[in-house]
Amino acid sequence: MKRFIGIAGLFTVVALTGCGEGKPGGPGVTDTTVKKPVYGQKEDTFNLSVPMMATSLQQGATLETNVGIERAKNFGEDVSLKFFDLPTGVTVTPSSPIIKHGDENAKITFTADATAAKGEHKVKVFGHPQKGPDAEIEFKLNIEAMDSFSLSVPLLSTSIKQNETKAISIGISRDKTFASDVTLSFGELPPGITMEPSESIIMHGAEEAKVNLTAAADAALGDFTIRMAGHSATGLDASKELKLTVVKE
Repeated sequence: MKRFIGIAGLFTVVALTGCGEGKPGGPGVTDTTVKKPVYGQKEDTFNLSVPMMATSLQQGATLETNVGIERAKNFGEDVSLKFFDLPTGVTVTPSSPIIKHGDENAKITFTADATAAKGEHKVKVFGHPQKGPDAEIEFKLNIEAMDSFSLSVPLLSTSIKQNETKAISIGISRDKTFASDVTLSFGELPPGITMEPSESIIMHGAEEAKVNLTAAADAALGDFTIRMAGHSATGLDASKELKLTVVKE
């Protein structure tokens, strides 16, 4: 029983730390005079290694990682990397990194814009040696939705009389890691209606911002919609509509 557990544990470690499914490269791949060993890599070849599990990257964020190399006996060449099938909205820098002779990996940075295609993607990574065929491996990249925010206003239409000033609260609901200030801007106001301040900021940590609406004595009567937008330094804008009813004094 003890021996069985030990062997099972060994296979678990190999599964978690191996280089994953990929094709080797280098001159030894096509050299028929070199025999493949019972265990390990054929001489004068190399394999690429990437994280075994899918790596998560949020929209609007960057991820620093690396592509490793496992060199067999007699393989000492530089290997240049190329990336294909990147998700829409994702870039990698440098675009053609080189794993130099003696280096164990190349550092790369994935950058996802705010509209990057969500979901799990398989990025093809090719390692090109100076001689022999390329090595191949897949880098699993999971693009997650960006943490953002939404705005809230009174559910029912806000009523204001001519020649009256009324304070309105504009609330914010933040996703768990969204911590930016949000600047509020407002569209066209009804005739005779003014707003102070005309542009407001919901600061990091704050739950709302207050603005004052003032209706002039001759403000237009009726039901109106005031459009507003919330803009943060990172990510997409949020929008909301405030319903306003102007009545006689």
